[in-house]
Amino acid sequence: METREPLTVDEAEELLAGVAVVPVLSGKMDEMKQVRARCLAAGIPVLVGCPPGAGKG
Repeated sequence: METREPLTVDEAEELLAGVAVVPVLSGKMDEMKQVRARCLAAGIPVLVGCPPGAGKG
């Protein structure tokens, strides 16, 4: 099994800049932040936020 280094939010955003991303989860913001923290700790780039035009923000 491959071991990855943990990522920061900034590193994840840099890795995903310009990449087409697809929303895969929805939920309460605190739950999404927990999912993000777990993914980043596992070295998986992830973004959390509201898609443009969704009217939340």
